[in-house]
Amino acid sequence: MSYSTRIRLEASSIEVSLGKKPMIDVAADAGFKTPSGFLKAFKKHFGTTPTEYKRTNKQAISNFQNIVMDKAEIVSRETAYVVYTRETGDYYKSADIAWERLSNNLNKLEEKYKGLPPTAGLEFDPNSAELLGICYDDPEVTKEEKIRYEACIAWSEVEIEFLKTEQFNTKTIVSGKYAKALHKGSYETSDDCWYGLYIWIEANGFEFRNEPSFEKYLNTTDEVKSSELLTEIYVPVR
Repeated sequence: MSYSTRIRLEASSIEVSLGKKPMIDVAADAGFKTPSGFLKAFKKHFGTTPTEYKRTNKQAISNFQNIVMDKAEIVSRETAYVVYTRETGDYYKSADIAWERLSNNLNKLEEKYKGLPPTAGLEFDPNSAELLGICYDDPEVTKEEKIRYEACIAWSEVEIEFLKTEQFNTKTIVSGKYAKALHKGSYETSDDCWYGLYIWIEANGFEFRNEPSFEKYLNTTDEVKSSELLTEIYVPVR
C-alpha cells in the first residue's frame, strides 16, 4: 500500500506543477477521497504543500524555457511487444546493469539452442529489433534508490511470446500518440532534450497521457563515440 501511495503521489506532482486542474480533481485522480487527505499525504511525502511545490518547480523549469525544440513532432506508434528487465537506482547506473543482464540472459538462450534446428519464424534478427528504455520516474521527484528503469527489446509478437515461454519478462508498450524529439550526444546530457520536449508539449496545447515515457536507442557505444549517440525520446500525449 505504501508503494502504491508513493507512486500515485509522485504521479500527481505533474498535475500539481501544471496547475490546470482543481485540487479536488488532482486528489481524486491520485486515489484520495478528500482534498484534505491528499494535502496531508502530499506534505508528508514531499515535505511541502502543493502550492509551494508548484512555485518551486516552476522556478526549476524556467531554467529550460529558452530551449528551442525545432524538430519536435507528434507521431503515432503501434503496440510494441518487448522482452525486458528492470533495475532501480540512478538512471545512468541502473540502465547499464539492466542492459548487461538482459544481454547476458539472451546470450544464454542462444547457447541453449545453438546447433539445433531454428524454431519456425523465430530468427531474432538484431536489425529488426528496437532498443527501448522505459523511464518511469522523474529524478527530481523520486528518491534515487526508488527510480525505476526497464531495458527493453521489441520484436514481433510471436518472438516475444516465445521468450515468455523461456521465463523472460515480457510486456507491451501501448500504442497511441507520442511527442518525439531526437537527442544527439551522451545519455548524461539528455536533460535539456527531456525538459525541452515537456515544455514544447505544454506550449503546443497537448496533454500528458498516464503512460510511461521511453527512449529509443538508434546506436550504441559499441558503434560510435558517446558524442555521436542518437536517442529518440517519446512522451505519451493526447
